Amino acid sequence: MKTLYITDLDGTFFNNNGEVSATSKEIINRLSADGLLFSVATARSVLSSVPLLEGVNVTAPIVAMSGVVIFDIKNKKTVRSFPIESEAYGKLISIFEKHEKSPFSFFLNGNGEYQIQFTDLKLEIHKLYYETRTKIEGTNLRKVEHYETPEGYSPIFVSLCDEYDDLVKIKAEIDGIETLSCSFYKDTYTRYWFLEVFDANVSKANGLKIVKEYTGADRVVAFGDNLNDLALFEAADYKCAVENARDELKVKADTIISSNENNGVARFIMSDYSD
Repeated sequence: MKTLYITDLDGTFFNNNGEVSATSKEIINRLSADGLLFSVATARSVLSSVPLLEGVNVTAPIVAMSGVVIFDIKNKKTVRSFPIESEAYGKLISIFEKHEKSPFSFFLNGNGEYQIQFTDLKLEIHKLYYETRTKIEGTNLRKVEHYETPEGYSPIFVSLCDEYDDLVKIKAEIDGIETLSCSFYKDTYTRYWFLEVFDANVSKANGLKIVKEYTGADRVVAFGDNLNDLALFEAADYKCAVENARDELKVKADTIISSNENNGVARFIMSDYSD
């Protein structure tokens, strides 16, 4: 039986420093050389996640932006992407602006190139995001006076990290747009929450199905820690929650494994793959 192992990153495969430990890297690379099918499902963009996975032999396409983009790291190509309809995107931005918020808006073109726009950096966490990500994205991450889709690009993902009470009101309005879907969950590293918006066809579950078909896998084992991993669990055959996972995810899991700080994902894969 051909098994695909797919894991969330932050709080699951990454340790608390947001890195892949040397132990996890060694285990995954050793098993990948033996034929392991290993993938990632993350809310991070391709530009953000790929550098952090450097040195890890990811043998199957990854699910990025919660399923907005399916990307083949090895061959450096987009397998599938799901743009937001222009009319829905306009309504979405209007809602954020009405609440005086400045989300980060992602655009993608047919060559797999990104642009990211924002109009203001209102919180310290937004400034930190900008300072960190501009080192990766460079001029692709830019401040604008007004959100405007660049020529040849399509809007694909809108994200904001902010106070729970503010975001929950915005989410309630976005839920009224049928062609859009949201992911709403607490940040792994701070007290803030994330609100991510994308096309209604997007989910980690749908992304997983695409990767499963692409690889010809018969069985899927998934790993997670947060609320945005619930959809991933729904589409998996066997579900593993790390010890540090939220209780809402643990009750959906088939087993609880060691924490992200104790290489739980890699150690479980080593045991399961050997069996």
